[in-house]
Amino acid sequence: MVLTITTLEDLEKQLKDESNADKLIVLDFFATWCGPCVRIAPKIEDWSTGDHKDDVVFLKCDVDEAEDVAKKYDIEAMPTFVLFKNGEEITRVVGANTADLKKTIEDNVKSKSDD
Repeated sequence: MVLTITTLEDLEKQLKDESNADKLIVLDFFATWCGPCVRIAPKIEDWSTGDHKDDVVFLKCDVDEAEDVAKKYDIEAMPTFVLFKNGEEITRVVGANTADLKKTIEDNVKSKSDD
């Protein structure tokens, strides 16, 4: 399940949630009018209930509905995926390249288990 972030408070709550402490958090900044965002959304939904459902928290943020969140993270292109560990941004993937995003997620899930 992908959770929707609508405010900075929503995001802070997720980043500080104890149940997310050992998980990778993937925040998808999207827009409803963005074709690539619409095309990749079903893949994100699949991943949220698939192999990494216990290791990764998937969040989404509509840049038009939550401008303050998009501004804080300097989002200039959609989709942009911001990955967090321990409440801190660790990397970004810009664009709807499914293979790149999947590899980045898997690499960071692996590195979490290697810690």
